[in-house]
Amino acid sequence: MPTTTTEAYIARPPSSSLNLEPVTYPDLAPHELLVDILAASVCHSDVRAAQGTFHMKPPLILGHEGAGYVREIGSAVTYVKPGDAVVLAFASCGECRRCETGREPYCERLVELNFSGRRGDGTQPVRDARGEGVNGLFFGQSSMSRVALVRERSCVKLEGEVGREELRKFASLGCGVQTGAGAILNIAKPPPGSHIAIFGAGAVGLPALMAARPSQPASLVLIDNSATKLSMIPQTLLTNVHTLDSASLSPDELVAKLKSFTPDSRGMDFALDCVGHEAVTQAAYWCLDKLGTVLTVGGSATATPRVSTQRNLVCGLTIRGTHQGDSVPRVMIPELIRRWREGRFPFELLLTEFKFEELGQAMEEMAAGRVIKPLLVV
Repeated sequence: MPTTTTEAYIARPPSSSLNLEPVTYPDLAPHELLVDILAASVCHSDVRAAQGTFHMKPPLILGHEGAGYVREIGSAVTYVKPGDAVVLAFASCGECRRCETGREPYCERLVELNFSGRRGDGTQPVRDARGEGVNGLFFGQSSMSRVALVRERSCVKLEGEVGREELRKFASLGCGVQTGAGAILNIAKPPPGSHIAIFGAGAVGLPALMAARPSQPASLVLIDNSATKLSMIPQTLLTNVHTLDSASLSPDELVAKLKSFTPDSRGMDFALDCVGHEAVTQAAYWCLDKLGTVLTVGGSATATPRVSTQRNLVCGLTIRGTHQGDSVPRVMIPELIRRWREGRFPFELLLTEFKFEELGQAMEEMAAGRVIKPLLVV
């Protein structure tokens, strides 16, 4: 197969400038393929990667939530064929002790396959217009490209008839949406009558909210410190949901307010920190009832929340982290699409479309809190 030249968004140091630049992919490795991208959504991890504060460092091609049609496949690819509609998610090896037991988010080779920017032989598979190497395969895909170079294990093949407009929307399912929803569906699994607090009214917290609503919770509370973000949420998502602006509340006041939504102020059964801020994790912990669970869904390298081992012991509390909501993409993404088709998971309400050439504007709108989930349409 000949080399392929296309355009992709490259983040470069030191200013973290983002430009749509020509890039060239060499011959495909055995387990790689090319995907004609229809759409790629923007996640906060893309922003952090562009700033050089994520696992993979610039220069790199951004994008880890994409969808499109398979163009070409490597010699050992068996899962898809040219023309297949695919949604792209993180990569895993499929062979280690974690993958073999359905724990793909904890793959032994996760860092190498998603954040090294290189092939297994250590080479960079992408060249810019000057012929210099650029990190690619971000989350196994680097999907902010008109044609993306993708690891086979990053693909979720969609069966049956899928329209182009639908497939564009599905681009947003590959990371943040499946993370939030998975935290509820795969881990919390709240029984009817549960009391649930979700911290963070963004592209992770709102999918968690959507997944939690059908479980018929006794109380479901969405917390954010931005009144603007709370006001942006479509009202159809807030039926039987309490919203709480925490901006003016002290930590003790926030915990007391959350407990007040439960009988006798006993506390929450489940509290999801979809932000990753130290104070948020602590509030999630201290608002729990006995046998309650904190799920840390967002993350920060510097957060060290204060917890009490004595309280853990006496109250039987669980503190549980999760990567990707413990989701296996080839299971979770079709499940979310099925729920969406049934009208039970209206994730499209979170999306705002931008032209592919408008990444800068999309990032500005997201940073300003004026959109929840930008979608770049090619």
